[in-house]
Amino acid sequence: MQRQRRIKKQPTVKFWWIGLAVILVLLFSVWIIFHQATQPMSTARSQTISMAKKYAGLKTVSSFYASDLGKTYYSVAGKDNKGQKIYVIIAKKGGNLTVINQSSGMTEAEIRNIINEKKSPKKINSISLTLIKGDPYWVVSYLNRDNQLCFTTLNFKTGNIYKSIENI
Repeated sequence: MQRQRRIKKQPTVKFWWIGLAVILVLLFSVWIIFHQATQPMSTARSQTISMAKKYAGLKTVSSFYASDLGKTYYSVAGKDNKGQKIYVIIAKKGGNLTVINQSSGMTEAEIRNIINEKKSPKKINSISLTLIKGDPYWVVSYLNRDNQLCFTTLNFKTGNIYKSIENI
């Protein structure tokens, strides 16, 4: 007579729990990394909004912009205490605050249309407000038809191209 051996089966439930724990740790790690990466911009946004509310009388916020052309500026668009649409531009260093009526220049949508007409981009990455020698300008980052990065700076009041850097 032959003896039959019984082979003990390893409990597969144990491996499932270990696999689930590893996946959860990985997901949590990715979330932490993402949170840490976006925190500086979130902090800049909240500080810019609070300064604009405190010093420029901003009541509602519709957009937030960040630009860096040698100097970093954070901007918000919204309505003030009187219901007028304004832009508030704040320098990162020094905290100088500039308030501009939206009606005195081009809007983001108008700038987007100008760029689409004149440059025919494949994709517009960002549009932001900045100050150059104390005057407001729109800075547009986009990809051209060849997937090359381009930057165009447009005058806030007229929409005329001030400077264009293409094929980076």
